[in-house]
Amino acid sequence: MATPQVRPGLTHERVGVFTDAIFAIAITLLALELPRPESEDFRRLGAFFGDHFGSFMAFAIAFLMLWFAWRAHHTLFDQIERASQSMLLLHIPLLFFVAVLPYTTSVFGEANADALPGEAEGRALATGLFAGSEAVLLLCQGALFTLVLAQRLHQPDADLRRLRGNACVYWAIGIYWLLTAVASAWAVTAVPFLWLATPLVAGGTIRVLRMRR
Repeated sequence: MATPQVRPGLTHERVGVFTDAIFAIAITLLALELPRPESEDFRRLGAFFGDHFGSFMAFAIAFLMLWFAWRAHHTLFDQIERASQSMLLLHIPLLFFVAVLPYTTSVFGEANADALPGEAEGRALATGLFAGSEAVLLLCQGALFTLVLAQRLHQPDADLRRLRGNACVYWAIGIYWLLTAVASAWAVTAVPFLWLATPLVAGGTIRVLRMRR
């Protein structure tokens, strides 16, 4: 059977390569945003790392989330035949928040370094920005999987069960992170610990999907 003609500008290979580059640059910039000790800090290096624990924690969380988001995107694009105009449009917010994540990660880390009681409002806003950026990124991933299934852009031999599972998982954890962004207005100290439950949310979603089959 002849391969269907793909309109110029909708070849998924070029979109995938460009997206890979944005993810790679964002992950690299995460490390560049980490605080570095000045000469006087080397006398108390342990305390310096303790003072900036929030920055290093934010880096670890953002790195892992970007890694898993990239892996999901890579898996998706390995199973599609072409992109659609709506998929390209959805990449605008996806890549915007991938690119801006190093900045929001840095702001969150600095806001939580040597935070004073009177700075709670600033910490809440920084935490909400970081969580909100992650949430939009994750929701865009879920929407991409949903679009591929709805528009039948996948290859004939694609693993549809896995695609549906990934769509549900990314919708679930995206909504979860959006809720933590809202919760930062009232419980900013507890929100980072809620992020650590992300694997439980993903695992619970997979478990529910398996029970429904």
